[in-house]
Formats: sequence, structure tokens, C-alpha cells
Amino acid sequence: MLVDVVRQESGTTNDGNVARHFFSEPALLANITGIDETLIRRFSVILQGISCGYDLNPEAFKKYALDSARLFVNLYPWFKMPSSVHKILIHGADVINSLILPIGQLSEEALEARHKECRYYRQYNS
Repeated sequence: MLVDVVRQESGTTNDGNVARHFFSEPALLANITGIDETLIRRFSVILQGISCGYDLNPEAFKKYALDSARLFVNLYPWFKMPSSVHKILIHGADVINSLILPIGQLSEEALEARHKECRYYRQYNS
């Protein structure tokens, strides 16, 4: 699996497929990285939840995310939680509450899917 490798004219290899593949085998991932398997599974569920196009229950998300944050802090007190992880685990439910649409429908996925057409139009219709 190629992670964070620069591709000519298309950014890096980091995309949704890499994330899905990364979390597809939590036991193997835990063995390779040394990270707790339960924490990996919980992060996988949280990422799937915020990327889906369905409404999430903010209270259930908040409880699950806070339990995950506590697990993270208990397992790895020596490692400072990254700000992006903190935002999702601690403030994710507030964001979900404040949005009109489900959070997964506000992603850049649709925009990125149209890049190929935009490039074609610029090249052949200008």
C-alpha cells in the first residue's frame, strides 16, 4: 500500500481507497503498528460514520467519540492527541448538530469526481 506518495499532476496517493484498505484488517494493522486493535476499530467506525451520507444521532456519536477519546488517553498518555483527532472526537457531535445536511454529504467527493470533466472542458472547449 502506497501512503503519502506524490503522483504527477494528481496530488498524492492519499484518498478514500487508501483509508478503506488501511482499516480493512484491524488485527493485522494493530500487529504492524502496535496500536491497540479496539482503538483502531473505534476510529474506523467513527470515520465511516462521518463519511456516510446518512443522518447520525449526535448524542450516540458524542458518547462513542468521547469513550474513544478516553480510551486513546488511557492507552497512550505519553502521546499528545493530534488536533484533527481532537476535533472529531471532542467537537464532532457539535458539528453534526449544527449542520442541516448529513456531514457525509458535505465532503469534497463530488467536486473531486468532476475534476476529470473540468480538465477535459478546459483542454478541448476553450
